[in-house]
Order: sequence, then structure tokens, then C-alpha cells
Amino acid sequence: MATTTETDVKSFIGEISGLRGPFDNGTTLGALNFTDDECSDLAEELDKYVKAKKPGIGVADSEITTDMSIQDIIDLVNQKLGL
Repeated sequence: MATTTETDVKSFIGEISGLRGPFDNGTTLGALNFTDDECSDLAEELDKYVKAKKPGIGVADSEITTDMSIQDIIDLVNQKLGL
């Protein structure tokens, strides 16, 4: 069963990419044809998401790249949130 973080991350990816899921956790952002600008947009959304749950902690633009898998991003967010 998907965690809240997993569901939310996939939702952000779908919104930014304009693609409908379901997304496999092993899929990279590059495989979804994410551009560097879309990675920046995703980092911005994740930064807001993390800061809303844990003020003072965030996601930097440089932390999200096209070679990351969806699972990598979920793991990053969980790490930031201390989960």
C-alpha cells in the first residue's frame, strides 16, 4: 500500500509532467521526459511540501535531477521528514 509521501510525490510528478499515472517507482524522471526546468518545478513543490511538515528543512533545486527514480525522490522526501 502506498504511503502518503509516495502518493503525494507521484501527484506532484503527474501535475508537473502532465502525465497520468500510475507511475512505477523505478521510473526515472528522464524516462518521463522531464526537463531541467521541470525538475526545478518539482524541487520547488517538494520544498514547500517538506517545509509545511517540517519547518526549517527543505529540498534544494540541485537535489532533483532527471536521473533520479521516483523511489529516489520518495526516499529523499522521507529522509528530509525523518521518516
